[in-house]
Amino acid sequence: MTRAMKRHANDGFSDSIEKLGDDVSRIKDDLAETAHDVAEAAASGVSVAKRQVNDTIKTARKQGRDAAKSLAEQIEEKPWTSVAIAAGAGVLLGILLCRKG
Repeated sequence: MTRAMKRHANDGFSDSIEKLGDDVSRIKDDLAETAHDVAEAAASGVSVAKRQVNDTIKTARKQGRDAAKSLAEQIEEKPWTSVAIAAGAGVLLGILLCRKG
């Protein structure tokens, strides 16, 4: 092989190595950007889920308060009916618990 051919081969090899280094650097930058985007998307998803859970808790609390208020009103309107229902539920529960025991 002549010197010119060797030098040309070495120059081509050096260019290929340099191009490969540039490609690896671009891939590294792209991966870092993708990781950042994924982290932002995850944080956004967590934020939305947290907000939805808080809204659900508020709704459940309100429904619980409304149900308790409604029950209290029914007890005030019909106290003897409420006592009879509570006694019946107690007897039924007692029968069920005695059977299993």
